[in-house]
Order: sequence, then C-alpha cells, then structure tokens
Amino acid sequence: MKPNSRSARLSRLVVALLTVFFTGRMPAASACPFCSAVSLTFSQEIAQSQVAVIARLVEPPTTASLSPRSDGPLPKGRFVVVEALKGNDLLEGAELLDVDGVRQIETIMLEVKPAGTTYLLMAVEPPKLVWSSPIPVSDRGIDYLKKLADLPAKGADRLAFFQKYLEDADDTLARDAYDEFAVAPYDDVRGLESRMDPTQLLAWIENPKVPANRRRLYATMLGVCGTKADADRIGAILANTEPDPANAEVRSGLDALIACYVTLKGPEGLDMVDTQFLDRKGRNVPFTETYAAVMALRFLGEESTVVPRERVLQSLRILLGEPKLADLVIADLARWEDWSVVDRLGELFEKADADNLFVREPVVNYLKACPDPHAAEVLAKLEKLDPEAVRRAATLAGFAAALAVPKPAEGAPAATESDGDPGDPSSQPGGAAPAVTSPPATEVSAAEAALAARIPPVLGDEDATDETVAIDPARVEAGGELKATPMAPAIVNGGSTPAANPWVSTLGRWCGVALLLAAVAVLSRMAMRSSGAA
Repeated sequence: MKPNSRSARLSRLVVALLTVFFTGRMPAASACPFCSAVSLTFSQEIAQSQVAVIARLVEPPTTASLSPRSDGPLPKGRFVVVEALKGNDLLEGAELLDVDGVRQIETIMLEVKPAGTTYLLMAVEPPKLVWSSPIPVSDRGIDYLKKLADLPAKGADRLAFFQKYLEDADDTLARDAYDEFAVAPYDDVRGLESRMDPTQLLAWIENPKVPANRRRLYATMLGVCGTKADADRIGAILANTEPDPANAEVRSGLDALIACYVTLKGPEGLDMVDTQFLDRKGRNVPFTETYAAVMALRFLGEESTVVPRERVLQSLRILLGEPKLADLVIADLARWEDWSVVDRLGELFEKADADNLFVREPVVNYLKACPDPHAAEVLAKLEKLDPEAVRRAATLAGFAAALAVPKPAEGAPAATESDGDPGDPSSQPGGAAPAVTSPPATEVSAAEAALAARIPPVLGDEDATDETVAIDPARVEAGGELKATPMAPAIVNGGSTPAANPWVSTLGRWCGVALLLAAVAVLSRMAMRSSGAA
C-alpha cells in the first residue's frame, strides 16, 4: 500500500482515534524533539522498584530447562546479593531461600551464563519479593548504577554525566545514556551547549553504524552547539540522495538532520529544503523524505527562533500544490493562524477526486477555524458540493475533542513541580521511552485559547524514517508505579463536586465505544471503496 493512499491515511486516523479513546489523551510529544526512548531508563526502573540489588549468579539454570521441549517449570537462576542499591531494610526482612545458611534470590532466568556473572535485580511486593528478570552488568556498569542516586533530578548537569556514556563500548550503558537524553526536556539539552563536542557529534552522525534513533539525538544536539561549517557537512549528507550502500544509513533520521541543517544555516537553509524535499513537481521524491521535512518544519516553527515562522509557513504552503499531500500541512497552517490560503483550499476541495478525497475534511476544519468571514462563505459553498465531507469533518473533530483529557475546571489548583517534572526520571507526571515529555506550558490569551478550541488536534502519522517502538515515560509516576493519566472528574451542579454515580461514566464510555466502532466501520468501508476504485 502506498504511504499516501487514502486507505492508509484512514487506517492511521482510526489508530489515532483509538489511542485517544483508550488512553484518554493524545499521544505525548517527545522531550527531545526527534527522539523516542527505547526503554525505561535504569533510573526509572529503580524508581519503580522497592528493592534494587547488585547480585552474583551462583547457580544458573540447566541447559535442559531452557529447551523449547522442556515440560518442567520455568528455568530459574540463583543469586547472592553483593550490594543493595535500594531497599536494604526491605531486603533484610524478605523471605529468601536459605542454602546452607546463605540467603539466596531465585528468579526466572532464560539464558545460561557462567557462575560469578553480576546482575542488576529489582523487586516489588515485600516481604515475598517478586523479582525482575536479571539484567547483566559489567564492573563499569555497577559503578554507573551506584552514581545514579547522587545525580541531580533534572537539568544540564544531569545530562553532562550521561553524555560521557553516549556510544560507550558497553552498549547497555550507551543505550541507557541515550534514553536519558530522549526523556529529558529539550531546554536541558540546550543548557548543555557549552559542554558539547560538535566534532564528536559530527563523527557519530556520519558513522553509518550508528542507529537512526541515536543519529536523531546527535543531530538535535549539534543543532544546539554547531556552526555554519558543521551545517555544510550536514547539507552534504542531505544532498547525497543516492549514497553508496555502505553509507546509506547516514541519511536515516532525516527529520532531525534537516532541522539541524536549517538551525545552523539559518533561513537560507530552507531554500535547499524546499527544492529537494517539498517541491515535487516533475520529481519522484520519496514520501518519507517529504514527511521528514514536514516534521522538521514543525520543530522549526515551534521550538526555534532562528527562522521566522512566516518563512516556515512559506515552505509548508508548497505542499498545497500536491493534492495527495496537502492534508499533511493544513492543520499546521490553521494552528499558526495562516489564513492566507482560504480560496486555495476551497479550490483543493472542489477539485478533489477519488485519489485525494481525504483532503476535504482538513479543509473543512481549517475553514471553520478561520475568523475571516470569507471562510464561512467558502465553507457554505463547499457544503452544497459535498455535505457528507462537512459532516465527517465535524464528527471526527468531535471525537477527538470529546475524548481528549478535559482541562482543570476554573479555580482548580494548578499542577506544581511537586506533581512531577517531565525531566525527572524518578518523578514523572502521570508523563519516548519514549517518553516522551510535553513541552512546558505557557500562558495563552483568551483569543488563542478560543482558536485552539476550534482547531481539531493534529493526528500524527507513524514515524517517517525509523521503526523504533517508543516507551511513554509519561506513565511513570513519582511513586514508581506505571499508571494511566487520570481523567478529570466530572462536575455536577456547576460546582466542584465530582459526579458520584459511576454508572453514568461507564454508560457514557460504552456509548462512546459504540459510536467509535460505527465511525471505524464507516472509515473501513470508505477505505475498501477507495481500494476498489484504485
């Protein structure tokens, strides 16, 4: 299936709506703008546990117990504690095996390692502790783990420690250091500017053996500390559209590379981006590359002050000339209040055919958000042409708005740092690995709030250039447990008393499920019709 086919887009929309419904919120945005954590960090895992120890393997599982044909109990290994990192008092009162007067830990182990190998073990539920799978750690790894408790909870000083382990020879430490950067607030990465080594970052970026997710991080870091000369090196990577097979991976993580290039080059850098990735007339530009450029532009419009937003919008508007891709940017134009394309979008709506009918819904939502009276006139005209598209746009926007987490009622206490900070692995608010954390909240005017309420949330596509699965650290709370973000309580009688009848909430949710399934059925039918027409 082509990435820009109608059925593919409908599938992504269904997935996004299901995500909103069952999690109660839109997917979180990454702290590092282009990074997704591979797993929970050691700090996060230890924070969730009640006991954490360094242990030495004394009796590995037998080879026979690890055989796929084994009918016995799950294979287990036995360990003795070398040092307690957390919960020593709980460990002393725990029920452990007693083997010849020596207390031992027994837990499931799915590999055979020689006796004497050291591991990190974590447990919950004292006194009968439930132990995690053992994680092998080297002597350097043990030293690394011991230092975690003394690090600042957040900030550039914390990242300075992990920076020393990026691309470490011990891949376990390198992966954990990457994950720490991936979940740290972007402002913390900026704060590390004077302590970064752009020469080393460039070397990692240009190394085809570096994974795409790490290249994204290094490009993000280089965008903070690099120079225009570094931009030229990144520009050479972007311009080399047909690298030899041995170096092809250097262009993975393209969204972060593009953002890095423009950040270092300045507004003139967008000229190359426009020509190479966005202007597709007469050229076969891969969809993933165009999408990566759009992601970079979103970063530049939100996070960067190097490029004026109007210049970013100028680049986004190029895709309005591509009927099959215009829907990628219409919501961005509305969010940034670019109301200069009302007639152009009306024309897109009118000329849409079987290959790009999906563009009509975002056009409708743009016109509804636009404060210009002319937009209402255009919308009235388009509704006569395709009333079903206008109805679908309202339905899908309503689902996204109704299923999103409600904002606190006026007068409700605001969250404070004591509620958890996005950059603190041991105190995540109920918020790539991903996670991914949300940018800090800022005050908005009443006009901006009203505008935001009229614009449906942007439903994100899958990652354009990387298939890494992200873990959302937004679910890691200060208490160390994984919990879903709670929904705001319902308000009754216009006051602050939560609604008391749980059946009302349950019934409403099941009604929502029924409506959502109906929408899924409609969208699936549309997808099948589209496939049949193709």
